[in-house]
Amino acid sequence: MADQAIIDDLAARKCAATLNIPVRGTLGIVLVARQRGVIPAARPVIEDMMQAGLYLSRQIVDKALRRVGE
Repeated sequence: MADQAIIDDLAARKCAATLNIPVRGTLGIVLVARQRGVIPAARPVIEDMMQAGLYLSRQIVDKALRRVGE
């Protein structure tokens, strides 16, 4: 059994919250991959995802990258 759901959709996140299900989004997965050394840098992955259509505010991206030292 999983201990969290992988969700980006806001409505689905709200539903999971009402059920007390922890969630992680795409950005969170990239950050964990960076922290674990699976990828050498998060920034290029995040930039590629944004170019492909994933919306993330610049403020959120900057905050996330600071968390992993980028």
